[in-house]
Amino acid sequence: MQHILVIPGSLRAASYSAAVARAACALEVEGVSTEYFDAVRDLPIYDQDLDRDPLPAAAARLRQRIAQADGLLIVTPEYNYNIPGGLKNAIDWASRPFAAHCLLNKKVAVVGCAPGFRGGKASVDYLRSVVPQLKGQLVGPEVLFPAINTLVDDAGNVDASVTRRLRDVLAEFAT
Repeated sequence: MQHILVIPGSLRAASYSAAVARAACALEVEGVSTEYFDAVRDLPIYDQDLDRDPLPAAAARLRQRIAQADGLLIVTPEYNYNIPGGLKNAIDWASRPFAAHCLLNKKVAVVGCAPGFRGGKASVDYLRSVVPQLKGQLVGPEVLFPAINTLVDDAGNVDASVTRRLRDVLAEFAT
């Protein structure tokens, strides 16, 4: 059984990214267990002066949870043609110490969602380029949800077309 942390890239609790991440966690996929992990919200901005014992509690928790997981599913919005600053900060914390960090050989899938017609393409492209640089293993194809605002209702429920694609993404971890 592959245990996958599902991380929304947005800070806003009612964000589309959070809705998609929660929908992924609600799916039952053979060989995969999921856990919603709001890794971004409580992290201090990465500062090498803080990157020593004792680590800030949120940074220590992030590194520990990633290290214990078999993989990550990152659901990201797109802000100004890139990933949100909070998600970048989480990656900065997770990618230290150099050559001995918790992302090494970790399976990582990336899903983009945005109200625009590109569906978060620039943020997904960025993450899909940086994961191998950090020696993580990309899982699955590029997945984008354009016009996500039309695929998530006011209660945070996602359209069946989204859940079908999420199920396929999660199944990639079981192979």
